[in-house]
Amino acid sequence: MNGPQRFVPWLLLLLLVVLAGGGATLGVLQSPTQADLHQAVANTLAAPNYTSDSVLAQSGGATESQHLVWQAPNRLGGYVQSQGRRSYVAVIGGFEFQSSPISPTASTAHLTFVRQASQPASSYDPVRNYLALLQRATQVHQSGGTSTFVLDEQGQVLHGSVTVVGQYVDALRIAGGGASVGVTISSVGSSPPVALPSGAKISTSPAGSGTGSAG
Repeated sequence: MNGPQRFVPWLLLLLLVVLAGGGATLGVLQSPTQADLHQAVANTLAAPNYTSDSVLAQSGGATESQHLVWQAPNRLGGYVQSQGRRSYVAVIGGFEFQSSPISPTASTAHLTFVRQASQPASSYDPVRNYLALLQRATQVHQSGGTSTFVLDEQGQVLHGSVTVVGQYVDALRIAGGGASVGVTISSVGSSPPVALPSGAKISTSPAGSGTGSAG
C-alpha cells in the first residue's frame, strides 16, 4: 500500500538498523497459571485471532495509531489513524485493501477500497513484527509478569518491556531513536472476523475506476 498511512509505515522508525546476532533467552519461570515469556509469545502467535492497538509517539509530539485484528492464517484488518484522519485497511485473499482517509467519526458504509496484490498478512502485523525482535534481546530482567530488555546494534540502542498476563503477551513497548511504540494485545481467540465493511466498493486504481461490489 502506498501513502503515509500504510499498515506499518513507522516500523522502520524504530528499526533503523538490521538487528542481528544472538540474544538472551527470554523465558522466565513463573507460577503454573502464568506462562513464562517464551511460552506466552508462542501461545500468542499460535492464537487463531487477536486484536492489537499500537501507538507510535515521535519527537515533537506527533502520534500515529493502528487498530488491527489478526485472523489466522492470512487475514488482517482494521484502521490506521494519523493527523485526525483514519484509513481502513485489510489483507484478504492475497490482496491489500485501503480506503481514502476519512474522519474517525464518519460512517464506514459505502467506503471505496483500492485493491492491489499483497504480501502475506503476517508481514503487516505489528504483533508479529515486534515480538520477533525479542529473539535478539539482551540485558533481560524479569519482575512479576513484566520483562525489560535492550536491543543494541551498531550503536542504535532500543529499550523495551513486555508484559505477560496469563498465557499470552498483553503489552509491549519499545523506545529509541527519538520514537516509542506501544502495543497492547486483547481479545485473543475472540476477536471478530476480518472483512471489509458491508456495502464497500472496490477499485483497482487510485483514480477510482473499475469499482465493484465487495461481495
